[in-house]
Amino acid sequence: MDTKKIAEVIDLMAKAGLFFAKVDGQYEGGEKKFIEKYLGKLAEFGDVEDIKGKLEGYLNETFTLEQIIDDTKELVKDFSKVEKAAILASIATFIQKVIKADGDKETAEVAAYAAWKNAVLQ
Repeated sequence: MDTKKIAEVIDLMAKAGLFFAKVDGQYEGGEKKFIEKYLGKLAEFGDVEDIKGKLEGYLNETFTLEQIIDDTKELVKDFSKVEKAAILASIATFIQKVIKADGDKETAEVAAYAAWKNAVLQ
């Protein structure tokens, strides 16, 4: 996978992470720490200042489930079946970790995750 596609995957994961972290009406504590730690690990792959800058901008945005679903479908549409499955599995695992990060699995988070999963795995 080329670096542009990797950056697109990371960008979507940042948006999805923030959406799912905020879906219960709060973005703090464990969810915030988890996303910050995730971004810190991105430094292992090179310069991530652009991604960190985007994330800071995303903090002031409100994403909808439909946007996250549409962005996910758009991202994976040109990948092979195997690559698509691997990318979706990575995003799904990340979302699940964000949801669990604060120690509470809120009903809104679980429902949004189920809707995302059903929509992108069709």
